[in-house]
Amino acid sequence: MSTEFTPQEGSCSCYSNTYTINHTPIARFICHCTICQDYTGKAYNDVTVLFKSDVSELDINKTRFRRWKMPPNISRGLCKRRHKPSIEMAVGGALVFIPTDNYPNAAALPEPTMHLFYNRRVKDVDDNLPKYNGVVQSQTMAVKELAQGMYKRVTKR
Repeated sequence: MSTEFTPQEGSCSCYSNTYTINHTPIARFICHCTICQDYTGKAYNDVTVLFKSDVSELDINKTRFRRWKMPPNISRGLCKRRHKPSIEMAVGGALVFIPTDNYPNAAALPEPTMHLFYNRRVKDVDDNLPKYNGVVQSQTMAVKELAQGMYKRVTKR
């Protein structure tokens, strides 16, 4: 991945929901929780996290948001047309989660840093990424990754 980020036009799989991603994500991880499995229809969700200000031309009128579990930490958006993952929002909309499949050039993204809720995996993944199990371990490591990414962004490191 280059240190320079070229803006990308992200979208759901049918291109009903489009948006421009203007900055390198602050985090990327792979989540194996059952909610992400249900949301994506896949074994896991390879997702990037950005500040809302990093995403422009976002028209959420074509997105239906749903909260799978209370408390609603993340609102997951599905395309109204084909009901496929579009965009997710957390922390009152301040953070935007975008599934990596929604980028036209995933090779330009930072590599994922970890697997979360690995105890819920559908099948084993053979890579060198750390694998965290359960709610406490997974959420703690996700928050740590987000905090580090935010700190690097703010301090431009």
